[in-house]
Amino acid sequence: MGWILEQKFMTVEQVRRVFWNETEAGKMNSYRRLLKLYGGGYLKRSRSSIYRNVLYLVTAMGLKGLRAVGRDRGLSESADVDSGNYKHDVAVTDIRIMFHKWGYDDWASERVIEAHEKLRRVPDGMVYHRGKGYAIEFESTQKSKSRYEDIFIEYELERKIEGVIYIVDTSVLLAKLCKMASSYLKIRFVHLKHLQEQKLDSVLVSAKAQGTLAEFLNTGVPE
Repeated sequence: MGWILEQKFMTVEQVRRVFWNETEAGKMNSYRRLLKLYGGGYLKRSRSSIYRNVLYLVTAMGLKGLRAVGRDRGLSESADVDSGNYKHDVAVTDIRIMFHKWGYDDWASERVIEAHEKLRRVPDGMVYHRGKGYAIEFESTQKSKSRYEDIFIEYELERKIEGVIYIVDTSVLLAKLCKMASSYLKIRFVHLKHLQEQKLDSVLVSAKAQGTLAEFLNTGVPE
């Protein structure tokens, strides 16, 4: 339940990918477990049936149970799914699951960051490795140039963030962002499809440097 609380909500398939294997037995076990938690009042279903997906959220009872074992992360119950941010939130959770599968388990979600960190900007997530924090941003729609300039400056000045990984949904947007961030050292970009296919070997690019995701997480930003 801790993952669901931290990520606001999760789909049945996302829960299965985190805690069970890809077999039919794994699918059945994950479904049964969610039904048991739902029937026991620990989880609730979103009132919005978005793309026919059943979306699970943690209830007040579930939050109490997590708090009893120190897994609440200081968070509160989410009322329901924000349909306007649904696609973005699902994508961010999928990205967290990818990093989890690759062995990067030390992750702070946007909700956890907002509750505990005082940053110039709150990213979609943070992954921690070798004592350094890397901001994760998923970008699928373009903002204004002035907005990006403000965001890039905030990240560049943030001492608690070693580097920023923008995971971008389209090649056109990736090229535009890379050009706009040409004078910033911390920021790297990667296409979502490449990340899914090449995993830790996917190449992060910027106007000044490029290297694999694994290299960036292991070495950080060059002095």
